[in-house]
Amino acid sequence: MDTWLEVLQAEVAASSLALVAEKLGLSRTTISQVCNEKYPGDMARVRTLVEGALMGNKVRCPILGDIPAHQCLAHQRRGPSEVGSSPMDIKLWKACRSGCPHSQLTEAQQLRRPMRLSVEQGSGQQKAARYDAEATLSRLRRQAKSDGDNASSSLRILSELLAEELKIMGIKYNRLLDKQEGK
Repeated sequence: MDTWLEVLQAEVAASSLALVAEKLGLSRTTISQVCNEKYPGDMARVRTLVEGALMGNKVRCPILGDIPAHQCLAHQRRGPSEVGSSPMDIKLWKACRSGCPHSQLTEAQQLRRPMRLSVEQGSGQQKAARYDAEATLSRLRRQAKSDGDNASSSLRILSELLAEELKIMGIKYNRLLDKQEGK
């Protein structure tokens, strides 16, 4: 099996640098540097673009289902001004910033109050995303830090947020127990 770099080099040889650059949404200079293994930028991003556009790799988007990996990256890179006003566009923009497993966005680019994501399974059923305690704690800490004026108010806010999260987890756990007892 060819590596993503070999696939990119073969595509450039078969067509042209300009066509491949246009297909990937990158500059000709970037494609040339990557093919010659001299690109100083984000190789992981280029790899994802090549694997999606040229190799057919797909990811399971929690909003759109299976999509090519390079389209996933394009959705992530859209800024707030580039998002349409349709509910689907807004939901997709929020999902990319709410802990989607495919998101390559930095923590600073994530939403302070992320939406809950669910992942569609093969039979069309909705499966709730697994609870990530570390991500939740990190989000609550960021929220407390940004909402608090000083260290003591941040700790108070964090304490309140953790108490609320614990109540929510208790409710979900009890629902799960009730569901299992009912079967």
